[in-house]
Amino acid sequence: MKKFASIFFLIVTLNSFAQQFPQYTQFVFNKIGYNPAASGTSPNALYEVIFGGRTQWIGFENNPKSAFVSFNYNFVPTRSFKKWHNVGAYIAQDNNGAFIHNDIWLSYSFHLMVSRKMLLSAGIFAGTKQFRLNNSFLDPNDPAIKNSSRSLFAIPDVVPGIRLSSKKFFMDFCVQHATVFSQRGIGGAIGSPSKVVLNYNSSIGKKFKVNDFDNLQIALNIRGSFRMLPTFEINVMNYYNRKFAVGASVRSKNFAAAIIQFRMLKNLSIGLAYDLSINRMFRPAAHTGEIMVSFSPLFGGELGKETTQRILDDCSF
Repeated sequence: MKKFASIFFLIVTLNSFAQQFPQYTQFVFNKIGYNPAASGTSPNALYEVIFGGRTQWIGFENNPKSAFVSFNYNFVPTRSFKKWHNVGAYIAQDNNGAFIHNDIWLSYSFHLMVSRKMLLSAGIFAGTKQFRLNNSFLDPNDPAIKNSSRSLFAIPDVVPGIRLSSKKFFMDFCVQHATVFSQRGIGGAIGSPSKVVLNYNSSIGKKFKVNDFDNLQIALNIRGSFRMLPTFEINVMNYYNRKFAVGASVRSKNFAAAIIQFRMLKNLSIGLAYDLSINRMFRPAAHTGEIMVSFSPLFGGELGKETTQRILDDCSF
């Protein structure tokens, strides 16, 4: 019975989400993974290293798992600036039972100051997507499995995005699977092969200064395909003295979450999220855990110090 329930829920999950990128509760922390245009938005942070992972429905057999690691570096003029470039790399894995997706991208983004307090950014991921089947979950005598490839690389995989941001506001939009239309590529095809649907990912956020120590941040993420209704997730965070943050998040009718983020060292920040299932998964597997780690002078989109070496304001969110 447990095995049957596991297969049933995995089928539902795969039909709903396998064609979208992995979804994280701390989507502002991992803003680069949601939109390549968000890479390098702060000219005062020359580099960023971010990695993290998420385990969904802890204790449930063959539960979804995802992980990522990213690095980016800014090329900024040494004096006054109005534009700069950023390059980096992003590697991610999404594991849903028998199906594994690996993304390997190089990234480039261009940032232009359109005013003293507003930044316009455009970015792109370019690389490859690997589709894999985990044989341990499948019957090798099944004709559909026997005639299907176990692993393939879809090339090229391109993700374009744009972003408008300031210290108190941001909005962005990107398109996923812009060049990958099916699970076919180097190595053969999976299934018939299965089609990959064009997806979009958009976020908007706003900061409010409560007092000299507290800054309230509200962010909304909207994502989905152009063939179905989108999913919504809203984050509410309070950042205290650029060192500690607590918040909550709600994702459609699926999860309610608690979030804690803190700066341990000058350039080291950690974010933890606990998600509670608020749908039918509450009884079989209510718990989901997530962790993210960042090596960067930024915390919550802001520097640890007010003053910078740049003439213009740092307008990153």
